[in-house]
Formats: sequence, structure tokens, C-alpha cells
Amino acid sequence: MAFFKNVFRARHILFSLVNQDLKNKYRNSFFGIGWSLLTPLGLVLIIGLVFSQVLKQPIKDFVPFLFSGLIPWLYLVQCADGGTAAFISGQGYIKQTQTPIEIFPIRVVLTSFVQLLYSLAAFFIMYLFISPENFNTNMFFVIISLPIWLLAGIGLATISAIINTYIRDYSHLQSLIIQGLFYATPIMYPVSLLEKSKYRWIYEWNPIHYLIEIIREPLLGKKMPDLSIWLSAVGFVFLILFIGVLSIGKIGRKITFRL
Repeated sequence: MAFFKNVFRARHILFSLVNQDLKNKYRNSFFGIGWSLLTPLGLVLIIGLVFSQVLKQPIKDFVPFLFSGLIPWLYLVQCADGGTAAFISGQGYIKQTQTPIEIFPIRVVLTSFVQLLYSLAAFFIMYLFISPENFNTNMFFVIISLPIWLLAGIGLATISAIINTYIRDYSHLQSLIIQGLFYATPIMYPVSLLEKSKYRWIYEWNPIHYLIEIIREPLLGKKMPDLSIWLSAVGFVFLILFIGVLSIGKIGRKITFRL
């Protein structure tokens, strides 16, 4: 497929841009890349202490639960938000060179993916202190989830990049949609709160829920998610990836005239 051929052809430019983005993000910072560990850890501890009291959940159980949901959620938000500016911020390369446009949303995703890996490291460090007894071989299934999440980010960032290049108000609309999805996805609250109520459709019809579950349950050392959850997550990822790849293939370098 032309999309993947173009990405492979421009891989050296892509990795150079990602490396540049990571260096610029933490330039002149005392902790540097260490903020990728400290930020999610601090955020979870603050929110966890508050909401564990509100929801009357033991801190030992609630903080890892919250952390394992926020990590992938923040990654998705970074891909979506960064995607809206992917072509606009890279217009110098796009207009002045023949660099394949496919790499610019992926540039955003890879930068966010590196931060996701650091956040996962922070989770394991925290979980080792809080619940060392829950460490088991189920955690290795996170390795299977990560490529799925990488593809999800590519699809999401590509779609966001295309839409926002043509409709500049889309980034603001997307922010509102993301806020709504955050509360409609069981991230800060367990599924059990809705499971026996008439509102269970809120998560049953929410594909982000299934995407979160394939990384949350292995992280917590629980049993493998059901096959239906994996199929729902993978089906959703391939749908948005297909839409992104098809759309960028149709538009091609005509997007230059919208920059």
C-alpha cells in the first residue's frame, strides 16, 4: 500500500523529526525526559487521593485503577490534539520538499508513544510499591496491546490532521468531543457502577472503553480481557486506520493548497 511505502521511504526524516521534537520538549528542563515519569504519576496521585474519597474506594486499589486508565487516555488525547496541527506545523517541509505528507501525523504519534512508554514505566514503579503481590505473567500481554495502540494513534492523528487542515474550527470541536468521551468512558470510575443500571449502554457502545480495557486489565495483572473485548478494540482501530489511510491517499499533496 502506498501509505506504508511512503512512510518507509521517509523513515529517516520521520525519526529525525521525532528526535527533534523530544529534545525540544524538554530543552533547558532540569528533569528533562523525567517529566514523562513525574507528570502522570503526580496527576494520578492528586486525582486518586480526591476521588478515592468521593467514590469511597481504597486508595491501594483505586490509584492503580485510575493510573492504568489515564495513561492510554492521555496518549489518545495527545495524538488527537497534536494531529490537528500536524500538517500546519509541518507546512515548511510539505511546501518546500517532496517529503511524504503521511509522516507528519505519525511524527506526532511516535512522540506521544515514547511518552506513553515512560508513563508505563512510572506505573510499574508505582504498582511495585503499592501492590507487589499483583505482579504476574498476565502483565506481559501489555506487549500485545501496544502495537494496537500505536495504530490507533496513527489513525486518529491522521484523521484529525486532515479535517483540521480543511476546517480550522475542528480542533475546538474535537476538544469538546474529547471532554464528553472522557466522562462517558469508565476511566475514573469502575464499570460496575453502570453495569446493572439503565446507563450501561454508555460504555457498551463506546469503542474507547474496549481499547482502554485491553491495556488496563493486563497492567493490573488481572485475567486476559475476553475475546469480544479484543475484537471490538481491534475492529475499531482498523476502522479509524482505514479511514485515515484512505483519506490521505485520496487527498495526497493537494493538501498543500490548504496550508
